[in-house]
Amino acid sequence: MAAGASWSRYQQRINSWITAATENTSLFLHTLSCFYVFSRYGLFVSKVTGPSMLPTFGGQGDFVIAEAVTPMWGQLKPGDVVICTRPVDPAESIIKRVVAVEGEEVVLYPDRESSEVRRLTVPPGHVWIQGDNLTQSLDSRQYGPVPKALVRGRVVFQVFPKPGWVDNSIEAVRRW
Repeated sequence: MAAGASWSRYQQRINSWITAATENTSLFLHTLSCFYVFSRYGLFVSKVTGPSMLPTFGGQGDFVIAEAVTPMWGQLKPGDVVICTRPVDPAESIIKRVVAVEGEEVVLYPDRESSEVRRLTVPPGHVWIQGDNLTQSLDSRQYGPVPKALVRGRVVFQVFPKPGWVDNSIEAVRRW
C-alpha cells in the first residue's frame, strides 16, 4: 500500500511538472509570436553604421526606430529615410533616403562610370534611394532602382545618441 501511494504521488508530481511546462511553453510561444508580428509589421529597432547617412546619422552605432506599415501600404515618398535589404547582398540591411518613387525621373550627373548626364525613370514597384553623404554612399546610383519589397521600414525616431524625430520631408532631400 505504501508503494502504491508513493507511486501515485510520483505520478501527480510528474503531471504537475508537465502541466507547468506546457503552460510556460505556451506562454513563451505566444510571447515570441507577438514579438515577431510586432517587429515584422509594427516597430523595430535598427543600428546605423557607416558614413553614408552623415550628417543625419553619425554612423558610429546610432540606434533608430522604424515602422513597417508605410512600406507595406506603398506609402513611401521622397524624403523618407528607409531601412531595406541591400539588393546586392540580401544578408545585409542598409539605411538610405528615398529620393524618387515610381514614375519620377532621376538625373544622374557625370561620375567615374559615365561622362554624360543620364535621365532615368523609376519603374513601377521601385524606389530610388541614396545616402545623404553622396561621396561615401553605395546606393541606387550603383545598383539602380530598388524594389519596394526590399524596403523593411521607414525610420521615424533616432534613439541614440541624439534622441529625436527623423526628418522625412522632401526638404531633407534638397538640403543635401
